[in-house]
Amino acid sequence: MKGYHYLMKTGHLFTILAQYSECLIKKVKTLGFNGFIRFIRETISSPWLDEEMVFRRLNRNFQLRLA
Repeated sequence: MKGYHYLMKTGHLFTILAQYSECLIKKVKTLGFNGFIRFIRETISSPWLDEEMVFRRLNRNFQLRLA
């Protein structure tokens, strides 16, 4: 059941990204769905995301505003 929950959250993430971004729609059309998934995975896991910087930003106080 835990795996199903993670899959549903991932699917929801892709749905929200696709709804609110014209650039993402163009990317999906260019790469195809499997290529788009690979692109997102490489973007998240690649070395240009500095782990220390990510943790520093996550530990700061922030306010999320929904427009």
